[in-house]
Amino acid sequence: MAVYRERKRIHPALLIGLAAVSIAVLILAVALIFFRPAPADPMIEARMKASEAAQGLEVFTIEYPQAAQGAELAGALGALARAQAAFESAQDELAKIDAAAAEQIAADFAALKAKAGAHAPAEEVLPLAEALREKLLALAGG
Repeated sequence: MAVYRERKRIHPALLIGLAAVSIAVLILAVALIFFRPAPADPMIEARMKASEAAQGLEVFTIEYPQAAQGAELAGALGALARAQAAFESAQDELAKIDAAAAEQIAADFAALKAKAGAHAPAEEVLPLAEALREKLLALAGG
């Protein structure tokens, strides 16, 4: 006497699901291999930091005159500090582009910080900030 076992059938939906998952994994693997982000270029990052510093100075030029009108100076000084930090984080790379400009910008930041910290009149501080901003934009634009 032979024992008859019914053969188990695989449901077609399960086969379609497995095939879809396999294809998705294959596409993801190919994408990871061929579409990796390019390694970051330090010069591009340095130029972006110079641009970020210029934007910080723009905020400073808006905030500083308001401090003379009775607003708190902390916002202007904070914007200046962030701008200077952005520049300093990329100063070595920016010096490779133009060493003299990077050195002058560092000196200008020190002078601007001293004047702003001493609560110098806006007529004295803003031209220095604008000139410094223009130098940063020139260095960022390359």
